[in-house]
Amino acid sequence: MRTEAPPALQARNLRKVYPAHRSVPRRVALDGLSLDIRAGECTAILGPNGSGKSTFLRIAATLERADEGSIAILGHDADDAPKVRRLIGVVFQSPGLDALLTVLENLRLQCAISGTPARERADRIRRVAASLDLADRLHDRVGRLSGGLRRRADLARALVAEPRLILLDEPTAGLDLEARRAFIDLLRTRAADAGLTVILTTHDMDEASAAHRVIMLSDGRIVADGAPAELRASLGERVVHAHSSMRGVLDAAGLHVRESPPDSVACSGSAEAIEHACRELVRRGAAFHVGPPSLADVFLHRTGVVFRAERAEPTPDRSE
Repeated sequence: MRTEAPPALQARNLRKVYPAHRSVPRRVALDGLSLDIRAGECTAILGPNGSGKSTFLRIAATLERADEGSIAILGHDADDAPKVRRLIGVVFQSPGLDALLTVLENLRLQCAISGTPARERADRIRRVAASLDLADRLHDRVGRLSGGLRRRADLARALVAEPRLILLDEPTAGLDLEARRAFIDLLRTRAADAGLTVILTTHDMDEASAAHRVIMLSDGRIVADGAPAELRASLGERVVHAHSSMRGVLDAAGLHVRESPPDSVACSGSAEAIEHACRELVRRGAAFHVGPPSLADVFLHRTGVVFRAERAEPTPDRSE
């Protein structure tokens, strides 16, 4: 009888509380979080700042411990940090590269740290550099690379040890739109080719939409979980956005209405109810917008909170 492979990551009832410190109040970062992530899956952990996504990733990377609950990585308890770290690659917001060394020197250093056999190092570096279009940048000093190239070099660092699971914490923070999209496309292609399990945290809807699965977090709890298309479809084919003064009209049409501060409402419901509401809004001369639901709409309807991502300033590209 064929036995099913264990999840790449399995978390049960994770709880993490940061105590009050000086002017910073006590904060519950994770509140009973449980989830399974299948091997070979690309999963985006989506949530605003303070939702617990980075805390979850740090626990998965064995850099922090949960106060309660358990987490297993590729069948190994995360408390066995040395064993887990040999199986994973990690990319955080701050690149893990020495800016004074070349890309090649950084990759050689990572091979040595990870215990890659000496006879395999040159071939691994060549393959990972080629797969990330870095072959002609190996002798460039990291500090002279553009933001997008530094991210790719950092991904190469995480991949050169051939991990089975890669964890990325907001990997495109600080990049401009074009560089963000290029990095995510590159990551998806590389992950598919290598059969990797990918878990990335983000507050960027485009990044999340590119994943196989999206897990939305709010205040340390899962509020939605599914394929991006499935989550959007849960609100129907269309969503109406209108001024909050029209709430009575939308309620009367039988729509599910959520406040969208400061002065708007977002509504979902059946196609018939949407059509009826739109006719009434037109009759009243009210301004409104109707269109396919977004992941931001899903977050609003699940939490009652407007998802407003905060993004770092783009890193200027100098040599890409």
